[in-house]
Amino acid sequence: MKKNYLVVVIIGVIVLVAVLTNPSEDRHREAMKSRLNAHMQKTIKQRLGEDANGLEGSAQALGAILGGSVVSGLVENVVSSDNYVLFSTTKMTWEGESKVVGVGAFGNVFISNKIDKALDEEFMKIGQ
Repeated sequence: MKKNYLVVVIIGVIVLVAVLTNPSEDRHREAMKSRLNAHMQKTIKQRLGEDANGLEGSAQALGAILGGSVVSGLVENVVSSDNYVLFSTTKMTWEGESKVVGVGAFGNVFISNKIDKALDEEFMKIGQ
């Protein structure tokens, strides 16, 4: 009988911790900004080449600065989260369509790798 109480107490503690550490919408947006900025910097490096110096290095830095402000504005408008008490989801709404792109639990937000593939496709469209 004492084992049952111990199991219930442990489950209760886990549930309480999950509720108290569920990430806020701002945390979801910050995680998405971080992911998008990292992807943007990687793309700029690939397009300019790994050994960018001089003018190319300056262009890369300027692109990162301008891109960072664009990303911040974009994320504020298209990223939201749904709170399910124990966990939350990151939603991105683009062209009237909403998709879940991440999940948050225990103070962390995990963004799907599928977002990188989608961004690569969009950058390929822009580059052509």
